[in-house]
Amino acid sequence: MRPLSELGNYKIEQGDADPRGWKVVGPKGHQIGTVVDLLVDTQAMKVRELIIDLHGDGNGAGASMVSLGVDEVDLRSNTREVFATRYADSGFATGSTARPYAAATGINRDQSTLTRSEEELEVGKREVNRGEVRIGKHVETEHVSTPVTKRREEVVIERRPVEAGARGDASFRDDEIRIPLTEEEVVVDKRAVVKEELVVGKRVVEEQEVVEADVRREEFDIDRSVEIRSGEEFTRKR
Repeated sequence: MRPLSELGNYKIEQGDADPRGWKVVGPKGHQIGTVVDLLVDTQAMKVRELIIDLHGDGNGAGASMVSLGVDEVDLRSNTREVFATRYADSGFATGSTARPYAAATGINRDQSTLTRSEEELEVGKREVNRGEVRIGKHVETEHVSTPVTKRREEVVIERRPVEAGARGDASFRDDEIRIPLTEEEVVVDKRAVVKEELVVGKRVVEEQEVVEADVRREEFDIDRSVEIRSGEEFTRKR
């Protein structure tokens, strides 16, 4: 966690109360200190604790400063007061998160800060038109042949002798007989018959695509011959 005063590019979100400079009061309404700074969880981007100057001038010049968790206070914007819910006449109750600020954080108020930034790749998606599929139909003509059996009549002539003694017509005149003949002829007709149907729809297909890009990041350049800070401890490189 870092004091908000040391995070030059951090600000309280618009619409949220900024209690710095507000009086801190106990259950009886008496002032017990002033909020001088806020401790920010820079990973979660949330204010976790208030830094309180107990009975000081509000500028951090008091003899005793504590940090107090935000879950133990009630912000009263109308009176610009911070109500400490676990404060008693003799001090903060047992179990309170209040603790000496200097001992807990080891803050040097003359120190400077240097931030490090890096770019993160943000990949989004948008729908684009990838063309269209046109489906229609057309007419093709095909020459087909089909065998058909048809019938026709033919004249069958048979000559055969008659019995001896049979009498014929003695007039001897011209005569003839007519025999009608028939045959079948092929009659061609066409009709439309539904043979097949085409069902057209869409489906979504998912596929993996690898996105590659160059991102930049800042790295600290540390002079190893000077005193450096590791976490909350100061060590000297040898």
